Amino acid sequence: MMQETANLWSELHKAGERHVNSLSKMMDSAAPEPGHLVFVDTKRLTFRLNEFEPVAFSAIDVSTHLQVARLYLTTTVGSSVDFLDFLSRKFPFPISEIRTSGHSPFSNSTKLQASHPFTSSAAARGILHSVIPDPREDVLLSILSKMTFGGFFEGSIDYSAEQRLMRELINFLFFHNNHRSLPSLGGISPIQKLKQFQGFGHLHVFDPYAVELGLEPGQFHHS
Repeated sequence: MMQETANLWSELHKAGERHVNSLSKMMDSAAPEPGHLVFVDTKRLTFRLNEFEPVAFSAIDVSTHLQVARLYLTTTVGSSVDFLDFLSRKFPFPISEIRTSGHSPFSNSTKLQASHPFTSSAAARGILHSVIPDPREDVLLSILSKMTFGGFFEGSIDYSAEQRLMRELINFLFFHNNHRSLPSLGGISPIQKLKQFQGFGHLHVFDPYAVELGLEPGQFHHS
């Protein structure tokens, strides 16, 4: 009986390894290098701030799983364009393609996608914007969205204090990018994966909120 149980756990472990290996190959194929493909996602937080419904915008690089995020008071097209500017400045590599859901604030069924402000702003930066009508049908997006700040704390974020929530975001990003061992990366952290690529070996830490004189102001953005 004990031998049968041991064999069962061994088979389950092997099946898990095969799944992770398959997932890793899928990610390597979709994004062979940093910046090749970046997913952008939004998650509404679980409280209201005055009359607003705060939202976390997150961007995660498929190749390295490196992540940046920002908090906004509302989910608007202006917020999406502002976040596009933020992620373009904060990632340590150029971005070729950004993929989002086919819903607001990244798309609008009443106009051509090419004329949407998010798509046109991305194009002006030399970035292709692609959309997924139903994110649940995209295996990579469904998995990576759970690694974002909003996805990781989904249903449990309830910080009505603005400064405290911003601190949680900063701490989460620092942990995720520099210390979080991820099975889909073979058990290494996003910064360790980035260092494997030519030109990034000198980077030892990635903190999107670190600036020369300290941290950027911890506050929500109104865009």
